[in-house]
Amino acid sequence: MEYRYVEKYFINPAIEHGIKSYMNFKENGEYERCYTFEMSVIKALTIIYGEKSILLPYRIDNEKAFECNLLMYDLKESEMLEFIKYLNQYYLFMRSFKSHEKVAGLIAEIERIIIDMIDMRSKRRAFTEEEIREFDTIFNPADGDLKQLKKLVQSNDGLIIKKWEDSKYGLTNTQLKMMAINPNLLDPSRYDRCGYDIKTVALLSSDEIDEINARIMEEENRVIDYSKKPLFKKKNRIILTTGNGFVDKLMLLSIIATEVMIGLVIASIIG
Repeated sequence: MEYRYVEKYFINPAIEHGIKSYMNFKENGEYERCYTFEMSVIKALTIIYGEKSILLPYRIDNEKAFECNLLMYDLKESEMLEFIKYLNQYYLFMRSFKSHEKVAGLIAEIERIIIDMIDMRSKRRAFTEEEIREFDTIFNPADGDLKQLKKLVQSNDGLIIKKWEDSKYGLTNTQLKMMAINPNLLDPSRYDRCGYDIKTVALLSSDEIDEINARIMEEENRVIDYSKKPLFKKKNRIILTTGNGFVDKLMLLSIIATEVMIGLVIASIIG
């Protein structure tokens, strides 16, 4: 009986070779150039989800963990499965590549889903300028192997470049984007005076923002009797709650006890 060796891939050959190429490049700067696009996809995923979320499932051979990690920022499962399918189709196309053929919209579909992943992640956690520049080298490379590859096998990358540029504008104008989503936000300086970061507040629901706004305005409108000099200078920060009712009670009792002690000391000095 003749036995035929079947090579095992992590999920599919495109992801297997992409991860291997990425790891080799990180280790010694070398990788097989025929897997340039696959490596660029893995590189994008490591920026979006973090290296650990992408490489650890590969190292422990847990395909389900890899797939679940791609859903971390609310990507639909159907989109995740399409993404994996498109990568496999790209690999099969390149394996039988003929110079007169083009890969049509396959690369664009893969990169479209990656851009959607970027948009979803940006709503939870911002990207750095350096990370955005890395994305530039993937979606709109100025030169190098990836540019030559896309020019050779892709029929038209204009639409995906436009989609990326539109998305990038939103990423680099985070505060403007958040203000448009939450028009009920106050001026950033008013949050800052009370110890809040407007970028953090903007991620809350409208009801939560309204509650914080109301407390800030209540603090600002509080009537102060300037005829009496306060014993202690008021701190310029609002402490709303610790989030734990029991801890809040202990904190309140501690404050009351401290004030009583201070009152007794002052009374004894005056008396």
